[in-house]
Amino acid sequence: MNKTIIVSGMAMVTRDENSEVRNIQFLPDDELASVMEEGCRNCGQLQLLRNGAFDYVSQRPRQRAHSTLLRKAAHGRLSATQDEAYQLTLKIFKREGLDVRATLMREAMELIENVKF
Repeated sequence: MNKTIIVSGMAMVTRDENSEVRNIQFLPDDELASVMEEGCRNCGQLQLLRNGAFDYVSQRPRQRAHSTLLRKAAHGRLSATQDEAYQLTLKIFKREGLDVRATLMREAMELIENVKF
């Protein structure tokens, strides 16, 4: 059951320094009944507020990794990045109680020696 609601009012658009739309807000002439609907889109957050105002806030797209995994280790990985670099990531938690220097050296050498560059 689709229901169309016609609302008259004013829209406010906020732009940033690059003239990109950051916020669109619709302010109705008459307050609607207690309505609260919420939705999310890939490019921002939409919300119909209790007073009938429609509010949209754009969100920057999430930066995704642009790397290819070459080799994995117990505490890290070696990857080739999209900008033609190699990236070595190692992470050891303090709670593991390991000798950090020895573990980092051992795993770094393991990763470097077992990958064809």
